[in-house]
Amino acid sequence: MSDADICQLGSSKVAKGVALWQGVIPIANDNAANPSEPLGESAVYQALGVTSLPYPKDENGWAEAVALRNVGGRNAVYVGARDTRSAAIVGAMKPGDTVVHSTGPKQAAQLQLKEEKRQAVLYTKDTNGEGVAVVLDGKNNKIQIAGFGATIEIDKNGDISMIGKSGNGILIQASGVHIKGKLKVAGLLPGFAVMQGPQTGSPGGAGALPLKAVEGVGGSL
Repeated sequence: MSDADICQLGSSKVAKGVALWQGVIPIANDNAANPSEPLGESAVYQALGVTSLPYPKDENGWAEAVALRNVGGRNAVYVGARDTRSAAIVGAMKPGDTVVHSTGPKQAAQLQLKEEKRQAVLYTKDTNGEGVAVVLDGKNNKIQIAGFGATIEIDKNGDISMIGKSGNGILIQASGVHIKGKLKVAGLLPGFAVMQGPQTGSPGGAGALPLKAVEGVGGSL
């Protein structure tokens, strides 16, 4: 007959394509020589398509799991786990939401599936701890890529907006392509300009209008 216990998870590894977790069952007694019962490295049975390794114990806590002992001739197997260091994600969830996230204390990489907002969000943190995200937003009918101060957005009309951190960008609409910022033309040397004039007549000819430089267009080496 098998027994179920709650254990603390320590180190973990992958061996021969199988995730192995190492757990110990805390024993509440005063025996300093035997403060816990080790379960050793044992297999974990998770949902198909999901394989995770717990983050080691640190000053902020540890992961814990449900361990079934004496199953199929094995000392123990693990069938589920949780980590209270993920409280920030759990606290932000609403009914119907599902979140898949890395198991470390910072949850640095996440897949957020939000029922009420009708959003699928792929999210991570850059080296400065700032958020970088790809958002499929069914409620507001748009797709967004945002990070490092820049955004790319596609709306329900198929219009595309690309804005850089500086505020310069490109807007692609049915009416045309709009450029915000000074346009740099490759091969046009600094100090030279793109000129514009009437479609008829020749420069310098009788009745010809003088050519004018196109504003906002400059050379780029």
